[in-house]
Amino acid sequence: MDISMDSRRAAAYGAATWGALFALVHAYWLFGGRLGLPAALSVRGNLPLLVIDLVAIPLCAGAAALALALVRGWGRRFPRRLVLAGAWGTAALLGVHSAPSMVDWAALALGRLHLSELDPMAYFATVLYEPFFLAGGVLFGLAALGYQRTR
Repeated sequence: MDISMDSRRAAAYGAATWGALFALVHAYWLFGGRLGLPAALSVRGNLPLLVIDLVAIPLCAGAAALALALVRGWGRRFPRRLVLAGAWGTAALLGVHSAPSMVDWAALALGRLHLSELDPMAYFATVLYEPFFLAGGVLFGLAALGYQRTR
């Protein structure tokens, strides 16, 4: 299967955008923003969430840079295998993170579970948070595949 340069770039730029957006969301939450969080959830007074945001911001920014390394000239400065391993590793990590929610998604699709049955945290994870992780995994997987098929 031949992957066009446009498709390869679109996947990589999509993955970079995903990483940058997620870094910004975590920074917003770190500085007290609440939009997108369940009503009872906030970083204030919640050490685990504080640590998650402090770790997630540089990880997401690094993921954005990694995605750009797949299609920008400066990315050739790094060993190809290292960049490719990073891209596939990121895709796998994001996919594995979202995998447990797939059970809920299947139950929702089959009508065995209804959104009204989910508590606020489960609703947040199932409807917003985990699909975003899955989207990132797909974007990084497509970007890695495109990069792998060049040369």
